[in-house]
Amino acid sequence: MRHKTATRSARLHRKRTRNYRPGASPGSLELAKGEKTTDILPAKLSLLRYRKEGPVEERHDLAITDCKPPEADATDITWLHLRGQPTPEQLGILGQAFGLHPLALEDVLHQEARAKIEAYDNHQFIVFNHVHRTDENTLVINQISFFSGKNYLISISENRNDTFESVRQRIRGVSKLCTHGADYLLYALLDVIVDSGFPLLEELGDELESLEDEILNDPNREARNSIHYAKRKLVLMRRTWWPQREIIAELMRDDGRFLSETTRLYMRDCYDHCVIIIDFVETYREMAYSLLDTYLSAVSQRMNDIMKALTIAATIFLPLMFITGLYGMNFDTSSPWNMPELHWPFGYLYVLSIMVVVVIGMLIYFRHKRWL
Repeated sequence: MRHKTATRSARLHRKRTRNYRPGASPGSLELAKGEKTTDILPAKLSLLRYRKEGPVEERHDLAITDCKPPEADATDITWLHLRGQPTPEQLGILGQAFGLHPLALEDVLHQEARAKIEAYDNHQFIVFNHVHRTDENTLVINQISFFSGKNYLISISENRNDTFESVRQRIRGVSKLCTHGADYLLYALLDVIVDSGFPLLEELGDELESLEDEILNDPNREARNSIHYAKRKLVLMRRTWWPQREIIAELMRDDGRFLSETTRLYMRDCYDHCVIIIDFVETYREMAYSLLDTYLSAVSQRMNDIMKALTIAATIFLPLMFITGLYGMNFDTSSPWNMPELHWPFGYLYVLSIMVVVVIGMLIYFRHKRWL
């Protein structure tokens, strides 16, 4: 029977992925062999258009055909957010309406696992990965893709839950976010993804401390499985956040084509948060490895204590076995060389007393040597 922690660890990397169809042309929105369009639930689309004064239009559950690109000289910021995996048809309509590059759309469909950034003529394509906890208390990675243009931003989240509701509330409250362009909105969304790692690491730190106490008290098998599960989570986090730090650094080096000077300044703060998260990950990785060493040492110490107890018991019984074996021999009672205790009425008590004295003497000796 599998332990609970081992089952959670097996689920850690279970994630639906789509492979490229061999031989397909670059930028093709074709699914892998054996996969049908009906296997994908259409993504839910929401629209939020705002200006300095606040929201202008907010709509949810729109049809993909209702998406209209903003005018080139429009002062309003248009934010389109798709929740769920979009179908090839949805991506095709979206790409045709906004002039998105086919290679970027292909990466959205086939779920690239690594964070990336690519600049095209009229927009910038960014892939980030969001690490979050499910209802089953398991970590999963969801890809979030961004198409950032002059006065619009398109975000596509594989997770059907609304990850950016906090940003939407800031826009409704006419915060500082409304006074900036679409590049600042991009920063706000990336900042949400990065900062979501702090609660996960805080929980993981508490989990590692609890594991340390558990190992010192009772190094059982479940504690060992929990250590390996924590290590796998840290590997997952490190593999996700390391490349995203480089993406933010590349955004900071933008020449002003897609990001304003103000947004680049705030992006520096996002980069600092990413560095702090990676430092936490590295620290907790060292803690996890040291916990494994502590577990092995505790198990070894426990085994040594057991062997010590067995050795002391065997050592105590060794002279007793000699005495009982000696008096258990069949002697000729009529011989003058026979043991006198065999004819003595208190011989049995005499031998038992000798055995008790031997045991007490050995225990005193072991105590003096600090073997007990």
